[in-house]
Amino acid sequence: MKIITIIPTLNAQHYLPKLILKLQKQTIPVTLMIIDSASDDDSVTIAKQLGCEVLQIQREEFNHATTRNSAKNYEADFYLFMTQDALPVDNNLVENLIKPFVDPDVVVSYARQIPHEDADVLEKFARETNYPSTSLVKSKESLPTLGIKTFFASNTCAMYRASYFKEVGGFKEGLIMNEDMEYAARAIVNGKEVAYCAEAKVWHSHRYGLKVLFRRYFDIGIFFKTNPWIREEVEKYSSTESTGIKQAKAELAYLWREAPLALPRSLLFSITKYTAYKLGYHYDKLPKRVVRACSLHRNFHA
Repeated sequence: MKIITIIPTLNAQHYLPKLILKLQKQTIPVTLMIIDSASDDDSVTIAKQLGCEVLQIQREEFNHATTRNSAKNYEADFYLFMTQDALPVDNNLVENLIKPFVDPDVVVSYARQIPHEDADVLEKFARETNYPSTSLVKSKESLPTLGIKTFFASNTCAMYRASYFKEVGGFKEGLIMNEDMEYAARAIVNGKEVAYCAEAKVWHSHRYGLKVLFRRYFDIGIFFKTNPWIREEVEKYSSTESTGIKQAKAELAYLWREAPLALPRSLLFSITKYTAYKLGYHYDKLPKRVVRACSLHRNFHA
């Protein structure tokens, strides 16, 4: 069994030594492939010294979907996609991720994300909500109960069945983000299944400021606008926006109990997310210079 781990990097020297060594200690061996976007630091040198294969691309060539589709050039049984800032919690990550594939209909298996100890309360709530302690296999039958979360998956750490990945052409070319959700949605609509494996765990959390948060949700709005079939599929059963509203309400209730001083920041973040999403969803009505200024991905040209 051959597993190729593909990690896009940019100025990742702070992360790579721990990440690579942890992956090399897994109970099931993996081949490590680094795709580096012209880092200014020692990322490439570190990766090569630690035995990784390295593909170097220009920074402006990077694209979340297209770059990861480089996997199709390599023969393997499974592709494991990770981000540079995700760190396996233990040496059983790969072993646990691969278990759901005993079901031939499972084509994706993604890991649980554990917030770092210094993560703030909003980030801890988000991780605990989106990555619970119970595993789950999602299919078309999950849509009435899970809604848009049926299609949720995360390439922060996710394993893909290589044969199916090649069969469907990998990720949708050119997507600036959410390539993992689009792929999962496409697979599920076509009768396949996506597994959330809570036993496979990585440390991963962020500290987003308002500016980055706004740009991320602006791009999420663009994603749903340019991939309308995903919303249409979900809204046969429930409103996509109702899921976000429900999440925001749950966050407020959680903070009221656990950290009431964080309530104003939660409200500000929720308003920012909603506003940015709405603007991104209607990006085609905005001047192109505004879209490029608001997008997190400067190589996106509306």
